[in-house]
Amino acid sequence: MSAGDWLAATGAVLLAVLLGGLLFALGSVVVTLRDLRSTVRALQDESIALAAEMRLALRDAENEVDRVGALITAAESVGDHIDTASRIVSKTVTNPVVKVLALGTGTKRAVRRMRTGDSR
Repeated sequence: MSAGDWLAATGAVLLAVLLGGLLFALGSVVVTLRDLRSTVRALQDESIALAAEMRLALRDAENEVDRVGALITAAESVGDHIDTASRIVSKTVTNPVVKVLALGTGTKRAVRRMRTGDSR
């Protein structure tokens, strides 16, 4: 066997080993891609379901915000009515009560003066 034959045989063996390694790497890449595809499908299914749930939650939140807005509007209206009623009661009750108290105080002083004979 000559040196050229020996180099050719060694080159063929190295080429076969290299080709085997490349085939092994290619097989590993194929398996990884299959796993990646299944993972992407699962992730896609989950994200679609999650998006649907988020839409429902958003609709519920919008409805609740509308309800809270209506309650706040009603509360503001009640507050306005209470303010108006308070002003009306203040105008109608406060002045006459003050006048009656003043009249009572004045009458009490007059009666006291009449009893004591004070003529101020």
